[in-house]
Amino acid sequence: MPKVFIPAGKLSGKKRSFQSIVADIRHAVFSVVRQRPTGNGMFQTIPVGSGFFVSPSVFVTCWHVIDDPKNPHLPNDRYALVNNLDGKHSIQYDITGGVGKDIHLFPHQDFAIILCHAKADQAYLPIGYAYLPVGSEIGVAGYPLPSIKVNPDGTADIAGLVYRVAKGTATAVYRTNWDSGDGYPLTDTEVVEVNFFFVPGNSGGPIFDAETGRAFAYVKGISTPKINEFLDTASPSVQLPSHVTREYITGIRAVYSIGLPLDRVRAQLEQFGVKL
Repeated sequence: MPKVFIPAGKLSGKKRSFQSIVADIRHAVFSVVRQRPTGNGMFQTIPVGSGFFVSPSVFVTCWHVIDDPKNPHLPNDRYALVNNLDGKHSIQYDITGGVGKDIHLFPHQDFAIILCHAKADQAYLPIGYAYLPVGSEIGVAGYPLPSIKVNPDGTADIAGLVYRVAKGTATAVYRTNWDSGDGYPLTDTEVVEVNFFFVPGNSGGPIFDAETGRAFAYVKGISTPKINEFLDTASPSVQLPSHVTREYITGIRAVYSIGLPLDRVRAQLEQFGVKL
């Protein structure tokens, strides 16, 4: 059988096929998994987002992945980074230090750095601080809509941890004020807009050049401005409870997926030794 190539260290930033790029990136993108004590030595295991290595020991994700006010970090929570290499095999890194030690949060940038005692040849993404021109082909990778269980031997059951990628276009790069309701609204912040939907679990994953695999932004979330609303009526065939009327207000929303450029967190990355 031919030997399977397993990328190690800094991934190539040379132009190649999108298929080759996402195969390599699979080794650098992980799901962030929270392990919350439930008593009697047991833990509730919940994937809370995605992220990616930018050096063999520095992993990045969103602040809201770790400490979203709707699902906040608790003092006894532990974390692990888990990926899915082929549906059967995975890599898991347990984060031994908590917030302030191995996990560093920057809520105003919706950014987090996790220091991970990974293997010395852990694959990581090349990064860039320049914005790609509008209309450039870009990709995103991560573990959206994840679920994970723990096997009797304590290892992760990765069947519900599906590595997903998408390819699209950078539809716009612009400055905006945007309040996502997390307590840290963006003010006059440059964002990258893409033309495919981010879903829960994508947050923190890389947005990268589809030709080279170089990451230049990370997934923030979606913006859904209302553009119209009107009175509608439910179909007569729909069975409604007696107290519910058939008339209702429905809205039409524009849905845009938003990423945050790595340039805005360059100082934090360099603080932890991450260089181009």
